[in-house]
Amino acid sequence: MSGFDEVINRKNTSCSKWDGQGGDYIPLWVADMDFKSPKSIINAIIKRTDHGVFGYTHDESALKEIIYNFYKKEYNYKIKKEWIVFIPSVMPGATMACRIANGDMMFNTPMYPHIRRLPGEVKCNSIEVPLKKFNGKYTFDFEAMQQKIDDNIKVFVLCNPHNPVGRVYSREELEELVKFCDENNLLLVSDEIHSELIFEGKHIPVFTLNEKAKNISITLTSPAKTYNIPALPLGFAIIPNEEIQRKFKKEIYGVFGHPAVLSVEAFKSAYTECDQWKKELLQYLKENRDYVEERVSKIKGLKINHNEGTYLAWIDASEAGIEYPYKFFLDKAKIKFSDGADFGKKEFVRINFGCPRANLKEAFDRIEEIL
Repeated sequence: MSGFDEVINRKNTSCSKWDGQGGDYIPLWVADMDFKSPKSIINAIIKRTDHGVFGYTHDESALKEIIYNFYKKEYNYKIKKEWIVFIPSVMPGATMACRIANGDMMFNTPMYPHIRRLPGEVKCNSIEVPLKKFNGKYTFDFEAMQQKIDDNIKVFVLCNPHNPVGRVYSREELEELVKFCDENNLLLVSDEIHSELIFEGKHIPVFTLNEKAKNISITLTSPAKTYNIPALPLGFAIIPNEEIQRKFKKEIYGVFGHPAVLSVEAFKSAYTECDQWKKELLQYLKENRDYVEERVSKIKGLKINHNEGTYLAWIDASEAGIEYPYKFFLDKAKIKFSDGADFGKKEFVRINFGCPRANLKEAFDRIEEIL
């Protein structure tokens, strides 16, 4: 294994996850992992820094070739390189994508907080429609979505794999969503940044579904989450529809120029040299997921949604007799989860299990003690 059990001291490294918490907490919140990035990426960065000149980059053609090969290998799908548009990272891309829709937006809850902040960034209204549970799994509630649609809504924002509930949506679910968006004239913006972190099922990039999906969608992704390089930002959009792409490029014109040279080196290495590291990471994360689900199942008052993908899990504390779970665990157990209220559900917390198992053991030992 690639050292995932190593406990790395991240304090005093300008780390938003570990520094500035106002106390000595176990941080299991923001979505970066407490693992070193792959050695191949580290070596690529060292090699580039040893060169000592950090001028403007000009690698777009090479990067597009890498993306083409990646989708061919991972999904047996031949994208067209002209569909690819580079962006600073996924959420700036989502903001720009939603702006070109020129209307209000719809998305499901619970939902990743930055997507819930998009209406403020885009300066539009939003309709939040809760996911429903069917056979124990969260899924789209198309009846409720159709009841709430109106002529002002122009965009639907998808998160797949879903943050925070960990769903990897099936082909049937995604095809139904494409149909819903097409029939209601919605632009489909798909955040797929966790698409390589799959434990069960198969990730299906939304644009690969059918011709309708290609014609109405903007797919956004990045190596940031999988290879733990969010501070080396570089992502890309896949936009097959020429008119949608034209509007998108017009919106981002002047906002994003040359990507940072170290981000380019990390990007290239991630998609070409890190398959074995990723395989070992997925195995470790899957074991962490199983450990968390087992521990939660033994704690009265807590329930957890089974996770199919991502290193994030959604814990229901509504039966624990706790008024505000996030604050309770922070104050009483010195554990910082992500606050469920930010996702639209105050009675929940989100846990990031992308960390050494020793951190998880200590956290759940504390939770058992206080509950």
